[in-house]
Amino acid sequence: MKSKDENLKIYLFTFLTVFVFFWNFWFNAIWIPNESFYAEAVREMFESGNFLDIYYNYEPRFEKPPLTYWIIALSSFIFGINEFAIRLPIVLMALGSIYLTYRIGSLLYGKTVGIYAFFVMAFSFNFVINSRYASPETPLLFFFTLTLYLFLKGYKENRFVYILFSYVSLGLTILTKGYPYFFVIGGIVGFYLLIESQFNFKEFFKKLLYLRVYLGVPVALAIGLSWIVYMHLKFGDAFWNVYNEETIKRAFKEESKLSDLFFYPIVILWGFLPYSLTFYYSLFTSFKRILKDFSFLFSWIFVMLVVFTIAKGKIPTYFIQAHPALSVFVAYHLVNYNPEGVKRYLWLASFIIPALLILGLNAFIVYTFNLDYFYYFIILFPLLYLLRYKDYKLVPFLSMMITFMILVVSLLVKVENYRPYKEIGKIVNQNVPDRSIPLIIQNRFFHNMPFYTKRKVLRDYNENQILEYYKNHKYTLALVEESILSKIDGKVLWSGYLYPNSESRFAVFLRNVAKAQKGDYSGFVKMYLVYATR
Repeated sequence: MKSKDENLKIYLFTFLTVFVFFWNFWFNAIWIPNESFYAEAVREMFESGNFLDIYYNYEPRFEKPPLTYWIIALSSFIFGINEFAIRLPIVLMALGSIYLTYRIGSLLYGKTVGIYAFFVMAFSFNFVINSRYASPETPLLFFFTLTLYLFLKGYKENRFVYILFSYVSLGLTILTKGYPYFFVIGGIVGFYLLIESQFNFKEFFKKLLYLRVYLGVPVALAIGLSWIVYMHLKFGDAFWNVYNEETIKRAFKEESKLSDLFFYPIVILWGFLPYSLTFYYSLFTSFKRILKDFSFLFSWIFVMLVVFTIAKGKIPTYFIQAHPALSVFVAYHLVNYNPEGVKRYLWLASFIIPALLILGLNAFIVYTFNLDYFYYFIILFPLLYLLRYKDYKLVPFLSMMITFMILVVSLLVKVENYRPYKEIGKIVNQNVPDRSIPLIIQNRFFHNMPFYTKRKVLRDYNENQILEYYKNHKYTLALVEESILSKIDGKVLWSGYLYPNSESRFAVFLRNVAKAQKGDYSGFVKMYLVYATR
């Protein structure tokens, strides 16, 4: 039985986790380029009244299935089209994914393991950075994890109703990210049943028969492929040319390299921080028991490693769907593994080394961006907690929690000063309320501008194209460089610096922000918002 102090600690950490997750999205504008696709597409849905066909910048967008758009649209219907409504369902699904991880851990190994899995999952690095903005990664994680949880519960408790709902959830997974995930989840379940059957194929087919795949698979495919059928009937080859580029061609068009074998093991190393070293050490110590005691978790991780290693397109976010399995595996060892001698020191090192690295990172961030000196005391809290309570297992969790608190409370506030898209959009809508007048951007495209300016954006126009447009149209609204200003007889509504490269490479973006704070704007471009009438 847990002591009152242990229960209090669990309640406190759970509250902090939920609090930081909501704080994480509350005070920041849209700052990841991918997010603008979903925000603007939903805005255009409400503008047109068409919620079946997806458009971004008033052009068909076929790349991703519609469920993420629809979830955001539902939130926007309730709360209005704003950053809060756009991000709310993503954060709720992130919390739902953590809760499902807790449920899976509890189902397999007991409530204590489930609780620790909750904390391990909550601040795994790659999961958190993808759960604070609108994109399909978090909804995919939620439905992916829900599918496997419902299957596991139905299988373990011999209750087919849960398995039936798992087929429905599988259909929603496909409707979130595409039909390849039918094979990924099918591979995980199939390999797990094969292990459970001790590789006896007769027993394996009996288990498949119990799952009633002949009933469930049509249900899943009817849900998951419904949008694809609709898009085929309406758009035909125009749809397939784009959609296949996102699925089949992305998986097979590139040549294999030897380094591909190590891509996702390395992704785990940084993406599953702060417990990645603990995972690898636990895997090493438990390797002989992996099929006996961890068959479901092993199937989950192994199938994803194989599938995405074979696939030629390599993106770190693809492996976030394995984080629940990684978290439960680590949590089991946090609760049950108590080594002695040299192994104990190695075990402790798997917690202390990441915590110290994160502490160093936090200190570097505070120093580089001139944040409040009080943060120097905050980042030491995990070490003080360790000295006071001798609880090394949650020190990495606390270290990463503090990292994201610093990121959200202070760092992103400074970063937003170098991302004036919302300000530009406000100026455009105040001075040029006629939304039929497009915004022209010289030599580049800022993905957030369609959302904030609420109009079509003509992207990547060179100087000659802009001057030709200016010559032939009564109104010209353009975001241009200084070299063209003298050639347009218009009013400058705004001027300032914009970051010309992808903000998705966030570390590079932060480096340029740090330089800009010191007056070096070499990583930015000076732009002018001009409005001309003829």
